[in-house]
Amino acid sequence: MFKTTKIFTLISMAILGFLFSCNPDEQKTSTSGNLVKDTKDHDVINRWNSVMLDLDKTAAGFRPCPIARVAGYIGFATYETAVSGMPGFKSLAKNYSGYNVPKFDDSKTINYPLAINAATAYMYKQFFPNDVPNKILPTEEDLRSKYGKGVNQDIIDNSIAWGTAVAKATYDWAKSDVSVHNSNVDASQGGYQVLPGNGIYHTETNYPLTTTAAWFPKYGQGRVFAINGADRIIPPPIAYSEDPKSPYYGQAIEVYTLVKQGTYDDKWLGEFWSDDLLGLTFSPPARWFAVANQVYDIDNSNLEKALFTNAKIGMALNDVVVACWDNKYKYQIERPVAYIRKFIDPDFKSILGGDKGITPPFPAYPSGHSTMGGAAAEVLTADFGIEFPMYDRCHEGRTEFIGRPRFYPNFYLMAEENAYSRIPLGVHWRMDCKAGIDLGYVIGRKVNKLPFK
Repeated sequence: MFKTTKIFTLISMAILGFLFSCNPDEQKTSTSGNLVKDTKDHDVINRWNSVMLDLDKTAAGFRPCPIARVAGYIGFATYETAVSGMPGFKSLAKNYSGYNVPKFDDSKTINYPLAINAATAYMYKQFFPNDVPNKILPTEEDLRSKYGKGVNQDIIDNSIAWGTAVAKATYDWAKSDVSVHNSNVDASQGGYQVLPGNGIYHTETNYPLTTTAAWFPKYGQGRVFAINGADRIIPPPIAYSEDPKSPYYGQAIEVYTLVKQGTYDDKWLGEFWSDDLLGLTFSPPARWFAVANQVYDIDNSNLEKALFTNAKIGMALNDVVVACWDNKYKYQIERPVAYIRKFIDPDFKSILGGDKGITPPFPAYPSGHSTMGGAAAEVLTADFGIEFPMYDRCHEGRTEFIGRPRFYPNFYLMAEENAYSRIPLGVHWRMDCKAGIDLGYVIGRKVNKLPFK
């Protein structure tokens, strides 16, 4: 589909990373008695990921960009909360201007599951204040009870205080990113200047959402964790053309043919990976935490491994939506539906949302789904290996679309299929998906290279 991975490079990086992590001169120790790596239970990560999936399903305004940002800052907060109990790992705090993490008092013993629980709960309370009573507090209290059983009260108090302090510092830092912090309140962000020319995205041609403003036009100004300006550069899209013999027209025909004559498997792929519908499923970035939860269970990951991977996925997805939306509004490429209706079939619509024929309300190039999948695949592969066979059971049991689990031998094929799925769904050009997954691979690798060790 979109074969771009470098397996031998990845193997070399993995070997070097292992050797580096084993250097005794780099090992840091903690006097804190309850080290993260010694906690075999990763349930505190899985449970809060499940809360995210639940919140994301119904939280208007958070899809798809703000929820990725939420995941990034929560992942970063939990990492900084736990790093004092992770020998061989280093705080990233000094790498980010304006982030004032409190100093860890190593004379105090910390129960890290309790601290992580407190930090995560604090962050969710700030981002989702309306959901505190029904969705956040019950999880916080249940996990506090689970991990606090038999623990000295002083340790419980120290742990909650530490996690809360780190989370408060992290959220205060998040608030300082004023360009995007309140974008969930107004996704239009004040609108944008439409480029002149043909093939340009216009909300009035974004069927059937004719009255919906374009979402998140200024998200490319948001703060990032790992990438620089050069990392977000992608090749220009295929040149616009109305010539039936042109590559542009050919990509339109591909979308049209797959929607109208696609196989059962094409339709299954489109629905299985869409995750676009508010109130029905979690969103595309949150999907990768649903995958991650399954991975942690299959691997029987200890807390350290699950937390580390979870943090990286969140930070990568944060950078994805910044880089991807920067390019979306740089190029402002129309969705296939507008072109196909104009030159091929005036009644054409996507199959997203069944008969509704929904098209997401922002420009096409590059594909957000594809970028997210590429980044997540890089992180998961770096931490769990080039081959990780699994069934994705994200939608198991659903009946309103084909929720049956699908098998994947590795994360790259999962990401490639996710990218391809947007074409038979009718919402993306092939060029969107190719540019998106390549950009995602770049971002995932940059997050993996952050100085965690």
